[in-house]
Amino acid sequence: MELKRAPSPTEAGPEPGRVTPMMEQYIEIKAANPDCLLFYRMGDFYELFFADAEVASRALGIVLTKRGKHLGRDIPMCGVPIERAEEYLHRLIALGHRVAVC
Repeated sequence: MELKRAPSPTEAGPEPGRVTPMMEQYIEIKAANPDCLLFYRMGDFYELFFADAEVASRALGIVLTKRGKHLGRDIPMCGVPIERAEEYLHRLIALGHRVAVC
């Protein structure tokens, strides 16, 4: 009989239907600011998720990728480095978008 090690929390990911604390916070802040694209600070980047990521990716010409899953579906994501955030914020605002920075 071969024993298999249990996956680490990072390998296993959150349980289906359960969100990570970070994503729970993002969703809560986004719900309070539904009319804004939400720049959410993650380390050295501001990241956008879900529909905000799709809108910002098209508007800024940056790569749309994904980060984990939410309710069984991939979470669209894009991001900009902190040192260039002001440039990207000005571009989005000039295009008529409202932006909240978190």
